[in-house]
Amino acid sequence: MKHMLRFFIGISVFILSLSDAWADGGILFKSQRDFLASKGLTFDLHAIEDYVSVYKGGLLDKDTWLGRFDFVSELDLEKAGLLKGGLIHLDVFNAHGGLKPTADHLVGDLQTVSDIEATRSTRIYEGWFSTNLFENRFSVKFGLIDLNAEFLVSDSGNLYINSSLNLAPSMWINNNSAAIYPEPAPAVRLKYSPNENFDFLAGFFQGDPLNSDVNAHSTHFGNNEGLLSIEEGQYHYKLPFAGGLAGTFKSGFWYNSRDVHDDSSVDGNYGAYAMLDQRVFQVSDTEGLNVFFVGGGAPKDRNTIQQSQAAGFNYTGLIPGRPQDVTGVAFTNASISNKMRVATGQDRNETVYEWTYQIQINNDIHVQPDIQYVVRPNGVDSTKNASVFMVRMEIHF
Repeated sequence: MKHMLRFFIGISVFILSLSDAWADGGILFKSQRDFLASKGLTFDLHAIEDYVSVYKGGLLDKDTWLGRFDFVSELDLEKAGLLKGGLIHLDVFNAHGGLKPTADHLVGDLQTVSDIEATRSTRIYEGWFSTNLFENRFSVKFGLIDLNAEFLVSDSGNLYINSSLNLAPSMWINNNSAAIYPEPAPAVRLKYSPNENFDFLAGFFQGDPLNSDVNAHSTHFGNNEGLLSIEEGQYHYKLPFAGGLAGTFKSGFWYNSRDVHDDSSVDGNYGAYAMLDQRVFQVSDTEGLNVFFVGGGAPKDRNTIQQSQAAGFNYTGLIPGRPQDVTGVAFTNASISNKMRVATGQDRNETVYEWTYQIQINNDIHVQPDIQYVVRPNGVDSTKNASVFMVRMEIHF
């Protein structure tokens, strides 16, 4: 319970200090931000704090907390009078908390219960330049990029806290988390949008950005890590019935020239995935029910995860008088490859069920209680199923 007390006391002090700072100088600060924005320069500060408690099962029945603080700045080169369609983006974050034992050491899971868990450090998260061409039909982005900011993105899956509900584990686990949070990679992303219904993306990333022990600040770029390429097609549509409810279908293919498991008997690695995000019931533009599905697969002869599936549904505005609150129920399953079980010591698949409720205090503060039930953590039969209680607080200012 001491971590829970630290979590809530720290958050309360943080909010009070922000309120005092805003009362003392908020008007002047806002006017300065508005002036800079008119010249193309914007910046955003936001914090995410998670309290995690393993109520039962897993490896340890304990609690902990972890957090992330981001400073994000963008320069619109067109507004600055420098380059039409140009944009420079910089995100620097500090990962903190995660006092030992960390959340993954408590649960022992493969699909980590918190998507912000990272080695404590201050590092460049993303830093890139992008430009739009041919009346915004074509765009190019290059620099330090998080693959999951561009590819494998489900708007509905973004609600959840578990790491695998917006990113197929058949992709991120089999690539040792290459090019995603917290270790993005040098990359080039190309995007072609012939009309409002279709987008085609291609990305070329360093195959292994090196782990945080070697690359603690995202400033060390090694050699001979191979190339991770990914291509994705997106179709945005409205159903020809039921009032034209909106949906998006995405599918893609990835290839990593680096042998992830250092097995000389196989050459490279690859996989495919598909995603569906569909509104199925609508009360208003914001209120209604969405369903989503994410599935992926990879060759069983060289990968820990042979296939993965995730699905769920979200309802916005379920409680009267709370039109912007979102509640959701989902599951994610990662199936261990039959061929890899002997080498890894794993037995079968790992399945996680998650219920969450995001409460919007105002436009800048969200509080999100969350319950996860992890069946067979890390795919090991001898590890007890874990019941995990979490509270997330997110603040933008």
